[in-house]
Amino acid sequence: MRGQSVGAMLSTTELWYRAKKAFPLFPGMRTPVSGHFLAAHYAHRARTRGPLRAALDLLTGAAFHAWIPLRARAVRKRYGLDARWTAKATAIAHATFADPNDIALFRIDLADQLDGYIRRFEDADLNRHINPLAWAPGCVLADKIAFYARCAAHDLRHPAVVAAIVDGKVTVQASPAGHPLLLKPARGEGGAGVAFVDGAPDDTTELAAWLHTHFGKRRHAWLLQHRIIPHAALNQLALNALPTARMTTILDERGVPELASAVLRVPSDPAAMVDNMKAGGLLSPIDIDDGTLGLACKGYGGGDYPLHPVTGVAIPGLGLPDWAAARALVADAHARAFADYALIGWDVGFAADGPILIEGNGKPGVLMPQRASRRGLGEGRYGILLAHHLARAAHR
Repeated sequence: MRGQSVGAMLSTTELWYRAKKAFPLFPGMRTPVSGHFLAAHYAHRARTRGPLRAALDLLTGAAFHAWIPLRARAVRKRYGLDARWTAKATAIAHATFADPNDIALFRIDLADQLDGYIRRFEDADLNRHINPLAWAPGCVLADKIAFYARCAAHDLRHPAVVAAIVDGKVTVQASPAGHPLLLKPARGEGGAGVAFVDGAPDDTTELAAWLHTHFGKRRHAWLLQHRIIPHAALNQLALNALPTARMTTILDERGVPELASAVLRVPSDPAAMVDNMKAGGLLSPIDIDDGTLGLACKGYGGGDYPLHPVTGVAIPGLGLPDWAAARALVADAHARAFADYALIGWDVGFAADGPILIEGNGKPGVLMPQRASRRGLGEGRYGILLAHHLARAAHR
């Protein structure tokens, strides 16, 4: 059994989210500088802000510009870049009001390339406008216990829940029945706290006592669930973890869920229990139409990986198993069970008996799809639908 507490991580994350919600950075000083697909949104925001907010935007914009050279030097050191990159990134960042870290991670060489990208500091505020429930205290997507309960109510495939542990109180829901088990925090992200669990008894009474002994002192809420074994077609990518596809659906102009981006996360460290890029995982863009993988890269810095660094299998051109079923699963889940959200980033696992919902994210972020594909989300349907929902929000 392996794992760690995530209480501190959760509080830090939540504070950061609240700070970005309370004071979203305006991309520019007097005039917004952002992607063309966001022009109407920022024009509306500029028109409707009061004089105090306009003055604050001017001050924070000036501070942002002063911070850019310092940030560029720190990014250069972090990713082992050279002085020429620092000078180029600083110039691009000043011209486009961009974070040099985004320039590095999105591998931007020319200022014009950023026109199709969503800057990461923009994402929280854009999401808040179109997906307000994702920011509510009772967001069902932020609580895996509530998420799985809604999945079960709508007969959606998800990992079987064996038990919940909430502030030391154990509630057993089913026998492990010989299945490999996984423990994870009910609230959290990045794979922190995930642990494989061995030795749990099948008898439910014994299991309750066993869980209380081993995990009863943990704070917050935890889930014990069946561990999903990857489809055999993914064995050479899986190592010791489950590769998952981040599939983002957005309600289209008619209110029908549409798959707007897809990325596969692949573990690169045999010791990792999760595929998350914070654990060193690789990202590979997925062709939305046929489920074929593209060239992989590390989530944070580094080069590309045509071959898996451990198994040596070629990644570009591989097809995900049951891709049509995975597309149908997320569209059905969004339409029937989670239609109160405009945008959801689904984590989908590929098991031997078909795709399965691992979790849903109301704030899925924009780093993974844009870094993996080397293409801004604003260049496709994602940008069109984002602008559509922002316009609707402006008129509410």
